[in-house]
Amino acid sequence: MKIGDWLKSEMEYGRDLAGSGWQGARTARDSMLQGEQVGAVLGRSARASWAPTVMGAGVGALCGLIAKHRKPSTVAVAAMGIVGAFVGFSAGVAWETRQISAGMARGALRQIGSTRDSHWLAKNPINFG
Repeated sequence: MKIGDWLKSEMEYGRDLAGSGWQGARTARDSMLQGEQVGAVLGRSARASWAPTVMGAGVGALCGLIAKHRKPSTVAVAAMGIVGAFVGFSAGVAWETRQISAGMARGALRQIGSTRDSHWLAKNPINFG
């Protein structure tokens, strides 16, 4: 087999794997949401993550105060507080949507596994005769 043919075959296989992963994730998402809109779920999780946001802002501002040995600048404290709030908000949203994310990952892996199995069987046919 020439390198060009092999590369083309592997690229097609990679595209098939990626497509099956996306399809598995979409199918799992649709089954987990049960007709609910993604925007509604994200909005609900964003509203529920106010506590981690406030805690992150406080920890970030505290780190900004501690980081300077002398008198801390207000800009540095505010910037660290904003960074902490962003990290806290991201962690809160990720925590609130963890079941959907885990289900999508399981669905993608399941679909990728079946694509890998069919690819292996195509390359290594089994003769039951």
